[in-house]
Amino acid sequence: MYFTDTLRGLWRRWYIVLPGLFITAALAIGAWNLVPAGYERTSTQLLVPGAGSIPAGANPYLYLGGLGPAADVVVRAVGSVNLINEVVAEHPGVKIEVTRDTTTAGPVILIAVTAPSDAAAAEVQELLMQRTSLVLNDIQRKEGIVTQNRVTALPVTVDSESILQERSRFIAVGAAGLGGLTLTLLLAGLVNGFSSQRKREQNVVGSAAAGTFPPHEAPDIAGLATPASRAPVPSPAGSFRSAGSSARSTRPRGDRKLDTATSALRNLW
Repeated sequence: MYFTDTLRGLWRRWYIVLPGLFITAALAIGAWNLVPAGYERTSTQLLVPGAGSIPAGANPYLYLGGLGPAADVVVRAVGSVNLINEVVAEHPGVKIEVTRDTTTAGPVILIAVTAPSDAAAAEVQELLMQRTSLVLNDIQRKEGIVTQNRVTALPVTVDSESILQERSRFIAVGAAGLGGLTLTLLLAGLVNGFSSQRKREQNVVGSAAAGTFPPHEAPDIAGLATPASRAPVPSPAGSFRSAGSSARSTRPRGDRKLDTATSALRNLW
Protein backbone atom coordinates (compact mmCIF):
# COMPACT_ATOMS: atom_id res chain seq x y z
CA MET A 1 0.00 0.00 0.00
CA TYR A 2 2.65 2.49 0.99
CA PHE A 3 4.85 1.46 -1.94
CA THR A 4 1.95 2.04 -4.33
CA ASP A 5 1.29 5.45 -2.80
CA THR A 6 4.98 6.30 -3.22
CA LEU A 7 4.90 5.34 -6.89
CA ARG A 8 1.79 7.42 -7.43
CA GLY A 9 3.41 10.39 -5.74
CA LEU A 10 6.50 10.07 -7.94
CA TRP A 11 4.30 9.78 -11.02
CA ARG A 12 2.51 12.99 -10.08
CA ARG A 13 5.89 14.73 -9.73
CA TRP A 14 7.19 13.51 -13.08
CA TYR A 15 8.41 17.04 -13.86
CA ILE A 16 10.95 16.58 -11.05
CA VAL A 17 11.73 12.86 -11.43
CA LEU A 18 12.45 12.84 -15.18
CA PRO A 19 14.91 15.78 -15.17
CA GLY A 20 16.54 14.31 -12.08
CA LEU A 21 17.05 10.97 -13.85
CA PHE A 22 18.57 12.71 -16.88
CA ILE A 23 20.91 14.70 -14.65
CA THR A 24 21.88 11.53 -12.75
CA ALA A 25 22.68 9.75 -16.01
CA ALA A 26 24.79 12.73 -17.13
CA LEU A 27 26.68 12.67 -13.83
CA ALA A 28 27.38 8.94 -14.16
CA ILE A 29 28.65 9.36 -17.73
CA GLY A 30 30.82 12.30 -16.68
CA ALA A 31 32.30 10.30 -13.79
CA TRP A 32 33.09 7.42 -16.16
CA ASN A 33 34.92 9.74 -18.53
CA LEU A 34 36.70 11.78 -15.86
CA VAL A 35 38.08 8.85 -13.86
CA PRO A 36 40.73 7.10 -15.96
CA ALA A 37 41.12 3.36 -16.11
CA GLY A 38 44.21 1.83 -14.55
CA TYR A 39 46.75 -0.37 -16.35
CA GLU A 40 48.44 -2.77 -13.95
CA ARG A 41 51.66 -4.72 -14.50
CA THR A 42 53.45 -6.95 -12.03
CA SER A 43 56.88 -8.52 -11.95
CA THR A 44 58.78 -10.73 -9.52
CA GLN A 45 62.50 -11.02 -8.85
CA LEU A 46 64.27 -13.79 -7.02
CA LEU A 47 67.40 -13.16 -4.96
CA VAL A 48 70.09 -15.76 -5.60
CA PRO A 49 73.46 -16.09 -3.84
CA GLY A 50 76.74 -15.30 -5.62
CA ALA A 51 78.78 -18.06 -7.16
CA GLY A 52 81.63 -17.49 -4.70
CA SER A 53 79.41 -18.01 -1.63
CA ILE A 54 78.33 -21.57 -2.47
CA PRO A 55 80.38 -24.70 -3.18
CA ALA A 56 81.73 -25.03 -6.68
CA GLY A 57 79.25 -26.67 -8.99
CA ALA A 58 76.43 -26.54 -6.38
CA ASN A 59 72.86 -25.62 -7.22
CA PRO A 60 72.30 -21.98 -6.10
CA TYR A 61 68.56 -22.56 -5.64
CA LEU A 62 69.34 -24.90 -2.77
CA TYR A 63 70.90 -22.03 -0.82
CA LEU A 64 68.00 -19.56 -0.76
CA GLY A 65 67.05 -20.11 2.87
CA GLY A 66 69.29 -17.37 4.26
CA LEU A 67 68.29 -14.65 1.78
CA GLY A 68 64.98 -13.68 3.41
CA PRO A 69 66.51 -10.79 5.41
CA ALA A 70 68.27 -9.55 2.27
CA ALA A 71 64.93 -9.48 0.43
CA ASP A 72 63.38 -7.47 3.25
CA VAL A 73 66.21 -4.94 3.07
CA VAL A 74 65.79 -4.53 -0.69
CA VAL A 75 62.02 -4.10 -0.37
CA ARG A 76 62.53 -1.44 2.28
CA ALA A 77 65.09 0.41 0.13
CA VAL A 78 63.28 0.24 -3.22
CA GLY A 79 59.87 0.94 -1.68
CA SER A 80 61.05 3.94 0.35
CA VAL A 81 58.97 7.11 0.20
CA ASN A 82 61.75 9.16 -1.36
CA LEU A 83 62.35 6.75 -4.22
CA ILE A 84 58.63 6.29 -4.89
CA ASN A 85 58.06 10.05 -4.92
CA GLU A 86 60.93 10.47 -7.33
CA VAL A 87 59.41 7.99 -9.78
CA VAL A 88 55.89 9.41 -9.40
CA ALA A 89 57.18 12.93 -10.06
CA GLU A 90 58.47 11.77 -13.45
CA HIS A 91 55.31 9.74 -14.19
CA PRO A 92 52.19 11.47 -12.74
CA GLY A 93 49.25 9.26 -11.84
CA VAL A 94 51.37 6.14 -11.27
CA LYS A 95 50.86 3.92 -8.21
CA ILE A 96 53.71 1.68 -7.08
CA GLU A 97 53.80 -1.17 -4.59
CA VAL A 98 56.97 -3.07 -3.67
CA THR A 99 56.53 -6.01 -1.26
CA ARG A 100 57.65 -9.52 -0.49
CA ASP A 101 55.74 -12.14 -2.44
CA THR A 102 53.71 -13.88 0.27
CA THR A 103 52.66 -16.73 -2.03
CA THR A 104 56.11 -18.28 -1.85
CA ALA A 105 58.57 -18.99 0.95
CA GLY A 106 61.58 -17.92 -1.09
CA PRO A 107 63.22 -14.46 -1.20
CA VAL A 108 60.95 -13.14 -3.96
CA ILE A 109 60.29 -9.41 -4.45
CA LEU A 110 56.95 -8.41 -5.97
CA ILE A 111 56.62 -5.13 -7.88
CA ALA A 112 53.12 -3.92 -8.88
CA VAL A 113 52.67 -0.82 -11.05
CA THR A 114 49.36 0.86 -11.93
CA ALA A 115 49.52 3.68 -14.48
CA PRO A 116 47.05 5.71 -16.58
CA SER A 117 48.40 4.07 -19.76
CA ASP A 118 49.93 0.77 -20.78
CA ALA A 119 53.11 2.44 -22.00
CA ALA A 120 53.62 4.25 -18.70
CA ALA A 121 53.08 1.02 -16.76
CA ALA A 122 55.68 -0.80 -18.87
CA GLU A 123 58.21 2.03 -18.50
CA VAL A 124 57.86 2.28 -14.73
CA GLN A 125 57.99 -1.49 -14.35
CA GLU A 126 61.30 -1.66 -16.22
CA LEU A 127 62.68 1.26 -14.21
CA LEU A 128 61.86 -0.36 -10.86
CA MET A 129 63.40 -3.69 -11.85
CA GLN A 130 66.60 -1.86 -12.72
CA ARG A 131 66.42 0.05 -9.44
CA THR A 132 66.15 -3.21 -7.52
CA SER A 133 69.38 -4.53 -9.02
CA LEU A 134 71.15 -1.19 -8.52
CA VAL A 135 70.05 -0.87 -4.88
CA LEU A 136 71.01 -4.45 -4.10
CA ASN A 137 74.44 -4.05 -5.71
CA ASP A 138 75.04 -0.67 -4.02
CA ILE A 139 74.25 -2.02 -0.55
CA GLN A 140 76.72 -4.89 -0.95
CA ARG A 141 79.38 -2.65 -2.48
CA LYS A 142 79.25 -0.38 0.56
CA GLU A 143 79.81 -3.43 2.78
CA GLY A 144 82.91 -4.38 0.81
CA ILE A 145 81.54 -7.64 -0.53
CA VAL A 146 83.42 -8.87 -3.55
CA THR A 147 81.53 -9.14 -6.79
CA GLN A 148 81.55 -12.94 -7.02
CA ASN A 149 79.98 -13.23 -3.55
CA ARG A 150 77.25 -10.62 -4.07
CA VAL A 151 73.56 -11.54 -4.13
CA THR A 152 71.83 -10.78 -7.42
CA ALA A 153 68.20 -10.22 -8.44
CA LEU A 154 66.97 -12.64 -11.08
CA PRO A 155 63.74 -11.79 -12.94
CA VAL A 156 61.20 -14.58 -12.57
CA THR A 157 57.95 -13.22 -14.03
CA VAL A 158 57.43 -10.02 -16.00
CA ASP A 159 54.04 -9.05 -17.41
CA SER A 160 54.24 -8.23 -21.11
CA GLU A 161 50.69 -6.82 -21.18
CA SER A 162 48.82 -4.70 -18.69
CA ILE A 163 45.66 -5.78 -16.94
CA LEU A 164 42.88 -3.21 -17.22
CA GLN A 165 41.64 -2.09 -13.80
CA GLU A 166 38.30 -0.23 -13.75
CA ARG A 167 37.40 -0.51 -10.08
CA SER A 168 37.88 3.23 -9.47
CA ARG A 169 35.63 4.00 -12.42
CA PHE A 170 32.83 1.79 -11.16
CA ILE A 171 33.07 3.31 -7.69
CA ALA A 172 32.87 6.85 -9.11
CA VAL A 173 29.91 5.98 -11.36
CA GLY A 174 28.08 4.26 -8.50
CA ALA A 175 28.61 7.21 -6.17
CA ALA A 176 27.42 9.72 -8.79
CA GLY A 177 24.35 7.65 -9.69
CA LEU A 178 23.37 6.94 -6.10
CA GLY A 179 23.81 10.57 -5.09
CA GLY A 180 21.80 11.92 -8.01
CA LEU A 181 18.99 9.40 -7.54
CA THR A 182 18.79 10.08 -3.81
CA LEU A 183 18.56 13.85 -4.33
CA THR A 184 15.90 13.38 -7.03
CA LEU A 185 13.69 11.18 -4.87
CA LEU A 186 14.18 13.41 -1.84
CA LEU A 187 13.19 16.54 -3.76
CA ALA A 188 10.16 14.83 -5.30
CA GLY A 189 9.07 13.58 -1.89
CA LEU A 190 9.39 17.00 -0.28
CA VAL A 191 7.39 18.69 -3.05
CA ASN A 192 4.71 16.00 -2.87
CA GLY A 193 4.49 16.33 0.93
CA PHE A 194 4.19 20.12 0.84
CA SER A 195 1.53 19.90 -1.87
CA SER A 196 -0.53 17.36 0.09
CA GLN A 197 -0.31 19.44 3.26
CA ARG A 198 -1.40 22.55 1.39
CA LYS A 199 -4.42 20.74 -0.06
CA ARG A 200 -5.47 19.54 3.38
CA GLU A 201 -5.21 23.06 4.78
CA GLN A 202 -7.28 24.43 1.89
CA ASN A 203 -9.96 21.78 2.48
CA VAL A 204 -10.17 22.67 6.17
CA VAL A 205 -10.43 26.39 5.41
CA GLY A 206 -13.10 25.74 2.77
CA SER A 207 -15.13 23.56 5.12
CA ALA A 208 -14.94 26.21 7.84
CA ALA A 209 -16.13 28.90 5.44
CA ALA A 210 -19.04 26.74 4.21
CA GLY A 211 -19.99 25.68 7.71
CA THR A 212 -19.51 21.99 6.99
CA PHE A 213 -16.88 19.79 8.53
CA PRO A 214 -15.90 16.20 8.07
CA PRO A 215 -17.33 13.89 10.74
CA HIS A 216 -13.98 13.64 12.57
CA GLU A 217 -13.48 17.43 12.53
CA ALA A 218 -17.02 18.58 13.45
CA PRO A 219 -16.98 20.86 16.50
CA ASP A 220 -18.78 19.79 19.63
CA ILE A 221 -21.74 22.17 19.92
CA ALA A 222 -23.64 20.26 22.58
CA GLY A 223 -24.58 22.51 25.45
CA LEU A 224 -23.63 25.73 23.59
CA ALA A 225 -27.21 26.76 22.87
CA THR A 226 -29.70 27.18 25.65
CA PRO A 227 -32.89 25.19 24.97
CA ALA A 228 -36.03 27.21 24.53
CA SER A 229 -37.54 25.30 27.41
CA ARG A 230 -34.91 26.94 29.68
CA ALA A 231 -35.32 30.50 28.40
CA PRO A 232 -36.50 32.75 31.22
CA VAL A 233 -39.87 34.36 30.63
CA PRO A 234 -41.58 36.93 32.79
CA SER A 235 -44.42 35.71 34.99
CA PRO A 236 -47.60 37.71 35.62
CA ALA A 237 -46.36 38.56 39.13
CA GLY A 238 -43.25 40.31 37.74
CA SER A 239 -40.81 37.54 38.60
CA PHE A 240 -39.01 35.49 35.98
CA ARG A 241 -39.78 31.84 35.52
CA SER A 242 -38.66 29.53 32.81
CA ALA A 243 -41.03 28.60 30.07
CA GLY A 244 -40.27 24.99 30.81
CA SER A 245 -41.34 25.42 34.42
CA SER A 246 -44.66 26.97 33.34
CA ALA A 247 -45.22 24.19 30.89
CA ARG A 248 -44.40 21.50 33.43
CA SER A 249 -46.71 23.07 36.01
CA THR A 250 -49.70 22.54 33.76
CA ARG A 251 -48.79 18.96 32.85
CA PRO A 252 -49.60 15.82 34.80
CA ARG A 253 -47.17 14.72 37.47
CA GLY A 254 -46.12 11.61 35.60
CA ASP A 255 -45.14 13.66 32.59
CA ARG A 256 -43.25 16.08 34.77
CA LYS A 257 -41.25 13.18 36.26
CA LEU A 258 -40.46 11.94 32.78
CA ASP A 259 -39.29 15.42 31.78
CA THR A 260 -37.09 15.61 34.88
CA ALA A 261 -35.42 12.29 34.09
CA THR A 262 -34.93 13.31 30.45
CA SER A 263 -33.39 16.64 31.49
CA ALA A 264 -31.02 14.87 33.90
CA LEU A 265 -29.89 12.50 31.18
CA ARG A 266 -29.37 15.41 28.81
CA ASN A 267 -27.24 17.23 31.37
CA LEU A 268 -25.14 14.12 31.95
CA TRP A 269 -24.62 13.77 28.19
